[in-house]
Amino acid sequence: MHDQTIKILEKQRQDLVVRVLRKHEEMEASRSFTERILASISELFLLMDDEFRIIQTNREFLERTGVTFDAGHQLLLNDLVSTEMADTIRQAFVDGGFIELEAYLKDGKGGFFPVKMRGSTYVNPNGLTLHMLICSDCSEFYGLMAQMQEGQKQLIHSSRLASLGEMAAGVGHELTQPLNAILLFARNCLKALETSGDHTEMLRENLHVIIDRVNKASSIIATMRSFGRKVEEEKSPLDLNGIIRKILQFLESQLRLSEITLDLRLTPQACEVLGVEVRLEQVFLNLVQNAIQGMGRVEKPKLTITSNLVQCLNLQTMQKEPYILITVADNGEGIPEELQKKIFDPFFTTRVVGTGTGLGLSIVDRIVRSYSGYIEVESAEGMGACFSIYFPQYQHGCPAEQCGERAV
Repeated sequence: MHDQTIKILEKQRQDLVVRVLRKHEEMEASRSFTERILASISELFLLMDDEFRIIQTNREFLERTGVTFDAGHQLLLNDLVSTEMADTIRQAFVDGGFIELEAYLKDGKGGFFPVKMRGSTYVNPNGLTLHMLICSDCSEFYGLMAQMQEGQKQLIHSSRLASLGEMAAGVGHELTQPLNAILLFARNCLKALETSGDHTEMLRENLHVIIDRVNKASSIIATMRSFGRKVEEEKSPLDLNGIIRKILQFLESQLRLSEITLDLRLTPQACEVLGVEVRLEQVFLNLVQNAIQGMGRVEKPKLTITSNLVQCLNLQTMQKEPYILITVADNGEGIPEELQKKIFDPFFTTRVVGTGTGLGLSIVDRIVRSYSGYIEVESAEGMGACFSIYFPQYQHGCPAEQCGERAV
């Protein structure tokens, strides 16, 4: 009986050892499987407990952040992000609405890099709460976006310089008049000084005329310089009526040389948008220049520009909101219907090869859409063209993201 008991106990011991070894093998296999899964994830992965202590990461996370993670060093959420962002992440998990969050992770070198976080919470059968974060490194994407924005700024700047080149003849004619007047009245002053008698009054009048003509020439040069400057990114409320008047003043000589009648009907109401002045100038500069070129063979060319406040449906909020409507219409050759769908495509142009880049209307469309606006065209061949531009009106005290402001 005693030997039989010993055999039973020995058998149970052996079974227990086998079960323990088998369980250990299963755990090792599970751990190995988990590590292989984490190693296959190209994004940054981290697992936290209910106190937001880091309990597991993948290799990509450690390499990208440069942090040390081992049993002897407790890693916390606050070690990875700013205090404010850590509070935001914790609150998102607590609220249960964690879908996606943009944040900055510390890179181990005292800097930060941008990521998009996706989070989820899991409670295991033992009641242990685990928070999981998968982070996508956005550094390369943001870098490409910055390069695209810089490229767009250079493109707009090049387009403005090209416009200055096209207007060289008109500007030269505009400068010739004040220079001739200065020369004429200066010669009169010299003759008066060489002639006996009191010519004080005549000299004073001539000098006033000279000063006036110098100011006129300086104004023309200053306008050219302002149009030649590079694009700045500082946004502010801008009056579209004022920008249109500035463009027309700049193109005054070109309109006069082309014998174009201008019909300007601007509303006295405030037409403000939140934007960059140089970009908005480029919109109307391109549209007016296109209208001038479209009327090149018209006997009595006429340019009509209007501004009004209208109520339009905002597709982002699905509500009617105040918009600014600017129309630029001409009585030129018009645009054939089959070409109207192509005019906003990059590098599409109806000009003679070598005389245009085909980027003007493409730039206009991109700028207008960057301010949550849109542009429409109505035209028929031989009946002129009318471009209608809609911008959300800037509301004072309204956050930028709710006032039609969007990345360019």
